[in-house]
Amino acid sequence: MTTTPSFSPGLEGVPIAESALSLVEGQAGRLSYRGYSIEEITGPENTFEEIVALVYDGELPNAARIAEVTADLESKRGLTPAQIEIARLAAQNTHPMFALQAAAATLGPKKNDFEPEMETAQERGMANIAKMGHLVGVIAQAYQGRPYDGPKAGESHSEMMLRMITGEKPSPLHLRVMNALMILQADHSAGNASTFTSRVVTSTKSEPEAVLSSAIGALSGPAHGGANEASLRLFESMGAPEGAKAKIEKMLADRYKIPGFGHRVYHVKDPRSKVIQTLAAEVIEPGSRVSDLYSISLSVEDVATARLGDRGLFPNVDLFSGCVFAAIGIPTDIFTPIFAASRTLGWMANMKEQWESGNRIFRPAQIYTGPKPPRDYVPRAARG
Repeated sequence: MTTTPSFSPGLEGVPIAESALSLVEGQAGRLSYRGYSIEEITGPENTFEEIVALVYDGELPNAARIAEVTADLESKRGLTPAQIEIARLAAQNTHPMFALQAAAATLGPKKNDFEPEMETAQERGMANIAKMGHLVGVIAQAYQGRPYDGPKAGESHSEMMLRMITGEKPSPLHLRVMNALMILQADHSAGNASTFTSRVVTSTKSEPEAVLSSAIGALSGPAHGGANEASLRLFESMGAPEGAKAKIEKMLADRYKIPGFGHRVYHVKDPRSKVIQTLAAEVIEPGSRVSDLYSISLSVEDVATARLGDRGLFPNVDLFSGCVFAAIGIPTDIFTPIFAASRTLGWMANMKEQWESGNRIFRPAQIYTGPKPPRDYVPRAARG
């Protein structure tokens, strides 16, 4: 007897992997990497390189290990002239996320047979992490019509990215904020859309750069990584903060979905948004336009929480992150590429973990709802 499998829209509640990398606790509103809370590993002393070591090694690194990872990323970040040219041409003709997806694919080798080299998954992953930061800088420069100005010796990963994107050497405060933003977005369990995509593509034994490019495509959607851009544009459309409350109330009455509000897993306030609000208090200058936008975001939080909180809908990471990105000089269209550069760590670590799990190819079932076969075929001449 054939049984029909139960259908779970969006794979809701269906485990797709076992992972020791990060844990999202939706009801409690907690996120941890390797058991360490996101609040504790985004402090002033923490760098992106430190978290790369933590995610790959499973333990907090000492100073020597952090220095080793820092040097490794710096040594691997180089791009060929052709890769730089392709990234710049793409950035001049399409959205930065599409340019980044195309450019990421050019990082791949001329062969397409990764299985014999699976023991190099971490080395290849580290190279992709390093090169993605460089590519985001290349694309940001071309998108803004600026000439190429590549990495400089001795720059950390976040410092290189921030200088290339903004054209200015970052202040210690802006660098501290950039590191925290990169850490916050580095991983979020195997179940989010882009990381699940990375697992699926890994399971086909694809090259790491194919895994990377496909995950970028998943992240680009406004229901995933693109929500931070949408949030800031919404705030910009509202004008002065004084009139924001009434506009938000009307939008909610019209059933408008607020970008950056609500999350499939968190049913309390996203812990990442709490960290970002701490960063906002440090970096947003009072009286600035970004300060006005942040005031609007707080109005959105107040009104939307009052209306939707009883349904388990609260701010997620994207509601406030755009304001903090803007405060350190990041153009709106570059928000999601930075997210991609950060999440490359999670994608590549998940790729390695997927290989180490035995790497069974993903092949979920479907429930067929079409006409019952076999149907009688009608020759073309006999069709009315």
